[in-house]
Amino acid sequence: MVRRRIPVLATSCLALALAACGAKAEKAGAEAPKSETPAATAPASNPSDAGTTKAGDAGPAITSPLPPTAGSKLASYVGKYPFDKVDGIAWNDHALVKAGIAATVKDAAVLKAITTTQGPASPIEMRGDKVASWACEQHNCGAHQWSVQIDPRTGATDVCYFDEAADPAKARWFLASGKEEKRDGNCQ
Repeated sequence: MVRRRIPVLATSCLALALAACGAKAEKAGAEAPKSETPAATAPASNPSDAGTTKAGDAGPAITSPLPPTAGSKLASYVGKYPFDKVDGIAWNDHALVKAGIAATVKDAAVLKAITTTQGPASPIEMRGDKVASWACEQHNCGAHQWSVQIDPRTGATDVCYFDEAADPAKARWFLASGKEEKRDGNCQ
């Protein structure tokens, strides 16, 4: 009886995981094929197969521009520091993070500061529906800090940059929409 429930539970979890990534899943109540390993002991599906359409599927399997596993990879950094590695890659070195920052931050000096300045960082967290990191300049945290916030479903990246020397009351926000705005306060 327990063995019959595990595949159903694994299939339900797989359906939820695929739905979160924008992929189409088989009916959640269906029993998993015998060749699949339950999600509790191994990955529910081959990442290269996630998001592919099968004969008889209606419509596209992926609605996100990111690879099917990208969202889960970014979310796996939650609770870790930006220098901690997930699958051998630190948050700051992750291709999606680097690409998001480069696409969003149009000011070359700010881009250089965010990507090269060494300093403390807080653990990565969820802020609403975005995976967010925060860091600052060593021995100058209050006056010089930044935050990177990425929507793991779409890759849309917003970046906050605060430099007290430039404006002691407002942070600059570089938004995924291409807009830049100033908001009261810093990036915390």
